Amino acid sequence: MIDGTGSTWFCLKAKPRQEAVAAQNLRSVGVDEIVFPRLRRTRRGHDKNKVVIEPLFPGYLFARFDPTEFQSTIRSTRGVLHLVSRAGRPVDVEQAVIDELNALGPEAILSILDEELKIGAKARVIRGIFTGSEGEIIRLATPEKRIALLLSILGSDQPVELPLGDVEGLPDEA
Repeated sequence: MIDGTGSTWFCLKAKPRQEAVAAQNLRSVGVDEIVFPRLRRTRRGHDKNKVVIEPLFPGYLFARFDPTEFQSTIRSTRGVLHLVSRAGRPVDVEQAVIDELNALGPEAILSILDEELKIGAKARVIRGIFTGSEGEIIRLATPEKRIALLLSILGSDQPVELPLGDVEGLPDEA
C-alpha cells in the first residue's frame, strides 16, 4: 500500500481497448514514467498472416507518479477508467515487477514467434471441429494453403486436411 510520500508505481485500469490512448494522455498531464507492456504475434487469417501488436495485459498499464500530486488528475484522464485499488486505497506495484516488464525492451514489447510448420513437426488445431487436437504434420500444400495432420480419431491415426490458418505449430520437445 502507498505511504503517501514520493513516486510509486501503480496499476491503472484503462477503458476497453484504450490503453494506448490512456498512456498518451497520462504523458500529456505530466506522468513521465509509463509501462504499457505489449505482445507482438502473428495473427493468422484466411488469406494472409499479419503481425499484430496488442496489450500483454488487456485493459491495464503501469505508471509511476506521486499520488498526492496526481491521483485526482489520473482519475479524470481520458482513457483511464480507474486506479487499481483494494479497500478504497490504490495498490502500489513492486519495482521488481516493473523491472521484469522493462526487461522486454524499450517499447516493452514481447515477441512471440510462431513455431515453424514443417513435415514431421507437431501441431495443434485451433479452429473447427478438431479444436485442441494435436498431431504430426504429414503434408503441406502451400499454394492451396492447406495442411494435413495425422490425428488420433476413435483410437486410430487418421490423416485430416485442414486450412493452414486453423493450425498452429507446437514447440519441439527437447
